[in-house]
Amino acid sequence: MQDAKKEVNVADLFNRVANMEETWQERRRFRRLKVNCPVEYRFFNGSRYSQSVTCDIGEGGVSFLVDGPVDIGSHIYFHAKLRNRPQGFYGIARVQWSAQEPYSEKCKVGLEFVETGSILRPDISSFIQENKLPCYSSS
Repeated sequence: MQDAKKEVNVADLFNRVANMEETWQERRRFRRLKVNCPVEYRFFNGSRYSQSVTCDIGEGGVSFLVDGPVDIGSHIYFHAKLRNRPQGFYGIARVQWSAQEPYSEKCKVGLEFVETGSILRPDISSFIQENKLPCYSSS
């Protein structure tokens, strides 16, 4: 009898996880491209630029590692170099989420573009199309 109870709980857990994935996926509006490009960044309240590497990029934002915890809503100046692009890509982004990396002091941050100075969303979209694999999408 307890084995049957465990199966019901496992099935229930599986359904809850599936529902969580659907909810998370609906939040993502743009396709993302996993890409490692050099990026320099500086927080609005800081004076020093730090260097990192992008984790992924989409029309709406970018993610990369930073040197420590970051407040959600913070703003960052950034400058990235997309491969196969002659000019750099710079702008202002807002921290949407932050997650501590395991066994590290670094945090991965997800940033939403507020303003892009040198490249437009259609340019990012074409960059993603040119470098399709590996892409992922929530839709």
